Amino acid sequence: MKYRILKIIFLIWVALWVAFLIRELFVKNSVSDYAALLSRPLEGKHSYVTGDRLYDFIILCKKDIPEGATYKIVGVEAGSIEQRRITYYLYPRLESQDPDFIVDASKYELKKVKGQ
Repeated sequence: MKYRILKIIFLIWVALWVAFLIRELFVKNSVSDYAALLSRPLEGKHSYVTGDRLYDFIILCKKDIPEGATYKIVGVEAGSIEQRRITYYLYPRLESQDPDFIVDASKYELKKVKGQ
């Protein structure tokens, strides 16, 4: 009797697990996202999640801003996900109010501050 109850509980648990998995994939229509992520290499996955254009711009900034330099992000709302992604990918370069570079995320432009 005890094992029969455990089997029933286990089967209910598996059924719920499968139902939530199917809901995530098909009801929320995530199949295309998972297919895109599975077909890309790691760099492509970063690009897909971040947004292709923003990611390409971040990589450009990462190449052009030296590691010891500072920058200021303009063109996006403070605290937005785009601002946080730029900050994350540009580390160890630091954000500053007296920057060496201006990162304009709205126009996808990198400007060197005059006098530097």
